[in-house]
Amino acid sequence: MEADLAHQARVLAEQGAGALFAGLDRRLGWEDGQLLLSTDDFMIQAPWTDMSIAGRGLVLLPSLFARGAQPLIDPTRPPTIIYPARGSATLSAEPPPVTDDALVRLLGRPRARLLLLLADPASTTELAHRLDVTPGAVSQHLAVLYDAGLLSRTRNGRVVRYARTALGNALCR
Repeated sequence: MEADLAHQARVLAEQGAGALFAGLDRRLGWEDGQLLLSTDDFMIQAPWTDMSIAGRGLVLLPSLFARGAQPLIDPTRPPTIIYPARGSATLSAEPPPVTDDALVRLLGRPRARLLLLLADPASTTELAHRLDVTPGAVSQHLAVLYDAGLLSRTRNGRVVRYARTALGNALCR
């Protein structure tokens, strides 16, 4: 969830509200400073056609259980859009197999697998859990990949999240 919120914040900062909402669901749009909701496909038809949210804010709530964006509009609360969190499919997925022999020869199998796993940001603990190894083992490999400029890291409280840099992405391609 933290990785998704960090991603959405980065999209908003770098590309603006239009890109943010378009990335959440095809039924969301941003035009002339207004958030547009196409209600044709929503499960429940909203009893409103136009609602000002000025000064009330807008809550974006990632969910592992949402299928497309779902608006929650209550006149007594800030409007909320629940949307599918990025990377939720990786919760039960097996780590990707390392099939690129050149990447394995260059980095070794453990580091190549870590670099491939970091297509979406993750913490040392998350990676250790997915690979069924100790956090210490993961941490040693992450330090080498970070020192080589293949990873960046971001601290959020006590959690450090790693993500591939442009160089790491290029190497994975």
